[in-house]
Amino acid sequence: MEPTTNTSSFGQLHDKVKGNYVEESLLKIIPITSNAAIAFAGDVQFAQEIVEFLKENFCDTETITNLFNRVNASLGPFDSRRPVELLLAYAPSNTEPQIIYWNSKNGLSNHQSNYLQIGSLTSYHAALTQEIQFLLARGNLDPDRMLPILIAVVQSYGIHNNLIDQYVGGTIFGLRICKGEITWQEDTNFILYDPSFENINYISAFVRDNALVVNSSYTNESRIFAHSISMPNYQEWLESWGSFIINHVNSDQYRYWVFLSTAARVITVIRRDNFENENNYFQLQYHGDGNFSLGLNLDFQELLRQPLTDLGDGSLPFRLNFRNA
Repeated sequence: MEPTTNTSSFGQLHDKVKGNYVEESLLKIIPITSNAAIAFAGDVQFAQEIVEFLKENFCDTETITNLFNRVNASLGPFDSRRPVELLLAYAPSNTEPQIIYWNSKNGLSNHQSNYLQIGSLTSYHAALTQEIQFLLARGNLDPDRMLPILIAVVQSYGIHNNLIDQYVGGTIFGLRICKGEITWQEDTNFILYDPSFENINYISAFVRDNALVVNSSYTNESRIFAHSISMPNYQEWLESWGSFIINHVNSDQYRYWVFLSTAARVITVIRRDNFENENNYFQLQYHGDGNFSLGLNLDFQELLRQPLTDLGDGSLPFRLNFRNA
């Protein structure tokens, strides 16, 4: 089946992989309650059936084990040709948030780990999760800043590696569960630049009512990624947010600004705490018709041009900068 668009929001070509096109087209993170969300990989149609069942039965089941036993009894046996993997993140009352792994082949996993993964990335790229985890732990960062940093690093790898070949690509976004509720990543503006700052592209991303809005200079359009399970009425959503989107995509009111070098994995994350104050790093002006101009402080330009540091330990090389504006 031909893709509906030629490229992803980050300029990646929607190409064939093993006879099928891979396209940035679906949001694979689905909130099912105010304090639980599911991410899925694998057969999309079958995953949707399972997620719908989990949403319908989540609040009526005493334990997670019982919940997935009901999945097995109601939807099994599972076709090995339609594999599905799920991550269920939830925050039970008065306890620490939990994350659960399940797949249609082996069921619930009892494996204890600080992180869990699903999907088709190779072990080389999957190792990035643990490296970033160690990096963030050493940095002693506030928890609300860890998600955008993690997203920035993974998005950078999507730029420098053709992850479309591994069925991954386009916009990387996420949510976290804290204090018993779901919190999506705050509004983020990605800026892709070359060392001369002559070829710059802008991609803004934000979530409203569980729908991800992505505006890209690569495609010169806004795309909306959502799932019917968590956003059942698209027309009502559009009536609520349409005017806001038109204004917001052309503004500079984004909490996080992620500068990604297209020449090397140099990743710079700027957090803006006060939108009323001018920051000391950059200025963005909208000129209409999708055109922007970007002004960069000279010291900030040098930061963006810093070379990578190879630690010599076989780890994936990247340079990460974080600043408050």
